Amino acid sequence: MSAKKQPRKMWNPKRHNPILRLISLLSLVAMVMLILEIVHIGILPVRFEIPILGSVILLTLIIFLFYNFTSRSRLSRFISGLLVIALTFGYGLGSYYIYRTDSAISSVTDLSNKVINNVSFVVMKESSIKKLSQASGAKVGITPSIDSKAMKEALADVESSISIDTVKYTSYLDEVQALYDGDIDAMLLSESYRGTIYDQEAYQDFNQRTRTVHTTHYTTNRKKAIQQSTDAVDVTQEPFTIYVSGNDSFGTIQENSRTDSNMLITVNPTTHTILMTSIPRDYYEPIVCSAESDSDCPDGENDKLTHSGIYGISTSEQTIENFMDLDINYYVRVNFSSLVNIVDAVGGVDVKVGKGLAVKQFYTDHTVGGVHEGTNHLNGQKALAYARERYSYTNGDMQRVKNQQQVLKALLKKVKSPSMIMNYGNLIDALGGAFETNLSSDDIRSFVRMQLLLNPNWTFESYAMIGTPDTRMSASMGTYASVTLPNKNSITTARKKIEAVINGKSSKTVKDTAKQEDTTSESTSTEEYSTDTDSSYGQGYYDYGQSTPSYSDSSQAQDDWGYYQQTDDATVVDPNEYQ
Repeated sequence: MSAKKQPRKMWNPKRHNPILRLISLLSLVAMVMLILEIVHIGILPVRFEIPILGSVILLTLIIFLFYNFTSRSRLSRFISGLLVIALTFGYGLGSYYIYRTDSAISSVTDLSNKVINNVSFVVMKESSIKKLSQASGAKVGITPSIDSKAMKEALADVESSISIDTVKYTSYLDEVQALYDGDIDAMLLSESYRGTIYDQEAYQDFNQRTRTVHTTHYTTNRKKAIQQSTDAVDVTQEPFTIYVSGNDSFGTIQENSRTDSNMLITVNPTTHTILMTSIPRDYYEPIVCSAESDSDCPDGENDKLTHSGIYGISTSEQTIENFMDLDINYYVRVNFSSLVNIVDAVGGVDVKVGKGLAVKQFYTDHTVGGVHEGTNHLNGQKALAYARERYSYTNGDMQRVKNQQQVLKALLKKVKSPSMIMNYGNLIDALGGAFETNLSSDDIRSFVRMQLLLNPNWTFESYAMIGTPDTRMSASMGTYASVTLPNKNSITTARKKIEAVINGKSSKTVKDTAKQEDTTSESTSTEEYSTDTDSSYGQGYYDYGQSTPSYSDSSQAQDDWGYYQQTDDATVVDPNEYQ
């Protein structure tokens, strides 16, 4: 008799780990969450989104069915169990990163209608006043003619706790000198003006010689800042210009302060050309006050461009539009903390320092050393010092704007590199609250979608505007300050280059008439360059036919540039250039 045929073994759910069975069910939930996040963020082009979502659904169902209904051997259950765990973890992590990305886009485009203001109660470091309660009866300097709103708020706050005697000054510099001389016991300082003090050669030690014992915090309304740009365009089809303002402050981006860097970025999405146009921070032009400015804004009065930021980003934007005779579509505002955090998040950036441009010690930050000729890897703090440095260069502020362009280009290159896969989480953390823009979230998503769909090879071009150093009255400071008188041909050249890119041409087609005008000074000319490759930086770009001195201590450089001692944050140039 033939042996009786054994019945086939049926699937036994008890052979499957109950925890893994639960995880397999969670994988279905994680899949649904991931699909919803991908659809909600709206970044993927449709031609990519449909295949990706279809693949996610198919892969999840195959692994789910394989583990729960097909795998019978111990090995197959083990392998399918690992796949279930990996799938669930991957979907969860992907959903989290997409959610964080969406939140970051929303946060930078959700314009607050409030401006944060801080006024410090400052004393000399050796003062016996350690806290506000010990300052009763003290003689305190104020500047109501410069910053009436800040003084009013701070006095109301301070005098709610103690009684003080106030002494009025017409400028913060007079007030600081009075504090140094002992004529007053303390001073009230609006933090948006702190940079104008320590940029003075006589008061570069201000932060070291003084301390803050109390800070008044108050908010003011930004009347129209919550609106998106009134000059918005289709960023995937039409050229546009973004004003990038780098504020000289740390911490919250909602605090007004001077614009330490000013750059116009013109983007043509059809020719895939980006033109970076840098404007010297000390350009001396009439301030055009915006609706968000307070009554202290010196509308129509000449001042340094950097001071326009004290009255809000819109004031800086409208001031630039006025003297350059062009329309700016959007703005992006960042501060010192933004650059430091973002550069650190991407693992640092590499810049090439040209011949004769090595710096032994940055004046802007004595803790990070300097840079040498050739390739330098910069962390966030050192990248900030490099982008702000001007005293070490013969061309001063004009060299600084070129360094800023170089750092920005290196940062963009790093963000596009494969290494960002590992640093993506850190980058999203850094971007949250790092900047604000009146680009809409839909504009940003549309631009990213275009980049993913077309993957264009962008051509970067740059131009740095120039001017002549001088000393003029600063309306916001109430005293004379070092300024840069704009080179009118440079302004015209910059505008024509921007127009060329907007019209689908290269900025190289526009002749630099400013360079021709300054034929007596080779080092003041602004070289036009393309950043298609790394070789555009370094010696070829920076070689001005002369070496730039570097200093191991500040006293040596201060002796060389002593003719600017009386003025505010000087644009340092070779004294022989303007005889």
